[in-house]
Amino acid sequence: MRIRLERLGPGHAEEILTGQDEALAREIIGRPWDRERLEEFLARCARWREDGPVVEFAALEEGSGRLLGGGGLNRLAPGLGPGQVALTYWLLPGARGRGLGAPLAAALVERARGLPSERGTTLQEAVLLIAPDNIASQTVARTLDARPTGALVAHPAGGSRQAERWVLDLRGS
Repeated sequence: MRIRLERLGPGHAEEILTGQDEALAREIIGRPWDRERLEEFLARCARWREDGPVVEFAALEEGSGRLLGGGGLNRLAPGLGPGQVALTYWLLPGARGRGLGAPLAAALVERARGLPSERGTTLQEAVLLIAPDNIASQTVARTLDARPTGALVAHPAGGSRQAERWVLDLRGS
């Protein structure tokens, strides 16, 4: 199955609302999306430039256009240094366990490698924050040749959870 990325926006709201589960909610924002908050977020996403400092993508099944998941690239995330971008990826429950995480993440890596320099600094590393119990995401990260640093940081979804910082060299082919 082939994956196509497009900018995440208001047209994806229904599939996210009906497809989300506790596992996705825990990793993305710490709780399930409600319609109002999701629509506000998706409206913001639609205004972001695809080559901007923050962009979120929807991952669609090639042909059917069905939403499989998504991900993002964020050069403004906390804890990043010059030349770094935060890379995130997620799958809706119906798309999990089908080998789609690696191609989704690889497509996001290719987008990251294509981002223009910012303030004279080209991207050198992608930073992934992965919960220690998220074995599927760790497997995807290893497939990309990302490596764990051993550093634990606050989980992006908030609360008391922690995530391990992984890095991926973006200068490779």
